[in-house]
Amino acid sequence: MPRGRPVSPEVILDQAYRVCHSGAVNISAKSKYAVRALVELAERAEAAPGKPVRLGDIAETRDIPPQFLEQLFSSLRRSGFLRSHRGASGGFSFARRPEEITVLEIVEALDGLLSPATCTQGECERLDGCGAAGVWIEAKQALEEVLGHTTIAALLERERRARARPAMYYI
Repeated sequence: MPRGRPVSPEVILDQAYRVCHSGAVNISAKSKYAVRALVELAERAEAAPGKPVRLGDIAETRDIPPQFLEQLFSSLRRSGFLRSHRGASGGFSFARRPEEITVLEIVEALDGLLSPATCTQGECERLDGCGAAGVWIEAKQALEEVLGHTTIAALLERERRARARPAMYYI
């Protein structure tokens, strides 16, 4: 992206999405599934405040294997993002508001620190004389900036806008 030109947050998010899904940065399937599931949880929590959401409902709506989602939500509960509720009307709710939970926090809780190259982890002996190291470090910082400023609530709003757009038909 050329420097000096202002870029909208939507463009940055789109670019980060493409990078994350291109395999250039290792963001795992579990983080991608978790973010999708948390957006669904946020939507359902907004529709019925204070009511726990059943895991099966999220899994079915977002087409996520229930056992896998159970493991993810268990990890997210242990990390302090979710609360679990037992009983017939049990399920999951947010321990923190969706406006306060960033995608970066979720990815780091499930995958560890983002790292497009070993030099961003401080593990390279050639760091001082390597021209590419600065690029990898800048890429890591840019990705952290985007994911760190993108909340679950913002993704829900983005998804709603995308659903509201009329369908495009190509001939």
